Amino acid sequence: MRVNPFVYGILILTLFFGVIGGAKAAGFWSISGRMTSAGGKVLPTGANAEEIKGWMTLDDVSAAYKVPVAEMLAALNLPADTPGATQIKSLESDTFSTADLRAWLAARAGSPAP
Repeated sequence: MRVNPFVYGILILTLFFGVIGGAKAAGFWSISGRMTSAGGKVLPTGANAEEIKGWMTLDDVSAAYKVPVAEMLAALNLPADTPGATQIKSLESDTFSTADLRAWLAARAGSPAP
């Protein structure tokens, strides 16, 4: 029995995307890096400043590193009225970057800067 190449191609693509779609639906596949395999939000642990990502909020970092948001804002020359729910990447400018925050937290903890 001979299979039409067009039908074979459609079957292969359906199988490929079906496996990916099924894995996503079941919670086994996440490409964002923001969710654990169990579906929970990835949060910094407070152990290593390198784990801080731009999509995390000031509140996330504050809770993990036990640093008040107001202290972070003052130390990094950010506006004092910046809400804690602000994502770090949205604060990026010529005077602030996620790397600056990581370096400040590492220095504050007494470890070498990343």
